[in-house]
Amino acid sequence: MKTDKNFYGYLIGFLFVAMAGCGVYTKITSDYDRSIDFTKYKTFAWLPDKDTVGGEYNNQIIRNNARNYFSHCMGERGYKISIDTPDVFLELVITAVKKEKTVSTPSSTYPLGWYYHNPYYYHYPGNHYYLHHYNYNYTTYVTQKLEYTEGAITLNVIDRKLNKLVWTGTAKGDLYDPSYIGENLHPAVYDILENYPIKPLNGHRRPKKKM
Repeated sequence: MKTDKNFYGYLIGFLFVAMAGCGVYTKITSDYDRSIDFTKYKTFAWLPDKDTVGGEYNNQIIRNNARNYFSHCMGERGYKISIDTPDVFLELVITAVKKEKTVSTPSSTYPLGWYYHNPYYYHYPGNHYYLHHYNYNYTTYVTQKLEYTEGAITLNVIDRKLNKLVWTGTAKGDLYDPSYIGENLHPAVYDILENYPIKPLNGHRRPKKKM
């Protein structure tokens, strides 16, 4: 059977778009200074963004939305904005790095079949052959190289008086379509701050990821 040579490309593309739809930022990490009493922090202010790369995955709209979501989540924890004398500075870092991976997809599967075999050949040469069913099959694969972008959103919390990093959290994932970033920003921010030492005062319902 003749197969469209573009079929495998379409299949790979579909699989990764489906993966993206299940949530872009899938790896969440965080760490903090255990010697710090986070209950003493009440106010925050944003530091200017660091120079980062990312093109379509890191533009002014994405950065503004990410800062708004973080500000909202910090407000739920009792923090207020103070431009002049904040207790902590918040620093947003967004990166997007081009990478490449090898992906194998099934191209065809050979079904079950039959073969002839004479189980008595060595004892009775010339005896009739018997029809046997073999119960295995095998699949061939097509291997292709796929370019993608590894994206990460990081929030750094810096004690202004001590001038040191006291908490950091990162959401990282493989990005295949810029259109999924906007819908997944808010869930990513929620996941980043989930292990922050100060919890939301009245609880916070996790926003849904784009499916």
